[in-house]
Amino acid sequence: MLIDAARFLNVYDIDLIYSWTPREFNNFIKGAQLRETDQWEREAANALFTAKASNSKKKVSIKDLYDANSARKKILAPKNKKETVRHLGRFHAAQKAMRNFRPQNIEKGG
Repeated sequence: MLIDAARFLNVYDIDLIYSWTPREFNNFIKGAQLRETDQWEREAANALFTAKASNSKKKVSIKDLYDANSARKKILAPKNKKETVRHLGRFHAAQKAMRNFRPQNIEKGG
């Protein structure tokens, strides 16, 4: 956690880092990774302009140099099952059905 904060966020204050919730920390890291992706995309565009300026015979696109959309999708994709969207329709239906449920009295001692 401290290494990622130093690497991606350039934050070295341990008290500040530990004051963040895990969700805040992950959001900061995702933001830093997206910023890095944007930087790579800009560099790919600059390389494209340089290639175009040197009168390249082959038609070059930015996507040939760097596919920023797939990089963004990888960063924003859920990393574990907790982040996936849950559909709670069946759960709510079962909860509603259980409200009216009354167990029958069973005699003890068989």
